[in-house]
Amino acid sequence: MALLRTTNPAEEELPRPNNTNPAEQHNIIGKGTVLEGTIRSSGNVHVSGTVTGRLEVDGRTVVMPGGVVEGEIVSASAEIGGRVKGEIRVRDRLVLKTTAVVEGDLNTQKLVIEEGASLTGRCDMGSMRGDGTMRAGERPTRRLGAEEPSSATPPPPPPPGEG
Repeated sequence: MALLRTTNPAEEELPRPNNTNPAEQHNIIGKGTVLEGTIRSSGNVHVSGTVTGRLEVDGRTVVMPGGVVEGEIVSASAEIGGRVKGEIRVRDRLVLKTTAVVEGDLNTQKLVIEEGASLTGRCDMGSMRGDGTMRAGERPTRRLGAEEPSSATPPPPPPPGEG
């Protein structure tokens, strides 16, 4: 039984857990804990500490108030109550709680933003595939808070002699 690896871990593909019911698996990154790198989970992940890197979650990702993620989040669903600096891609529903501070682009099917949440970035809804990737040619196109042209523009004036 080898406890130490002799190969370079950067050269190895990390195994993805499988055959686990996401509702039965909870991974908690506690307050005061700092993790760096890629975290893959077939279950749920709750972040009260700090993650620097990438979260790939088949279940639900929850960033608690006081929790920090500096990097990309790819998840089936997510609830953000802390600080995220990086892209968030959610296959189903993303909730930004009142205490959320997000700096980065969002891609999700459904978005809920509670009053008081802060978002600086672009939002694209409906172009996420089930595997967490965007459809070919799709890019976020509208910065939140940007003014859109009014759809209630008046009709052009009638041609001379009519009206």
